[in-house]
Amino acid sequence: MRGYRTLRRLLLVGLLAAPGIGCGTMHLVAPPGREVYIMPADKPAQVHVERTVWFYQWGAKAFSDSNSTRQDIERYHLREVRFDTYQKWFEMLMNPVMSIVSIQRRTVIVEGNP
Repeated sequence: MRGYRTLRRLLLVGLLAAPGIGCGTMHLVAPPGREVYIMPADKPAQVHVERTVWFYQWGAKAFSDSNSTRQDIERYHLREVRFDTYQKWFEMLMNPVMSIVSIQRRTVIVEGNP
């Protein structure tokens, strides 16, 4: 009976931790030949881009090259940049189910100044 309770507790902890399972690798990449600096967290940003990035193989690979800052640096001519990635509440609910087929979703925010 004691082993059954321990197993139930481990299962409960696993279910509570499930939204955190999986990764989503983002790359801070500048276009070749361009000087770009990492912007401090407390500095105001003129450009704010928020987008969704889909990954497969539990976050190891992105479906497209949208897991890089390169396209935003080029599009907005950024000289300073910072980015953050997180899961929205519905992504936390959706990702454990989608991870059955190895798919994960993350939201990325890229901010910067020209």
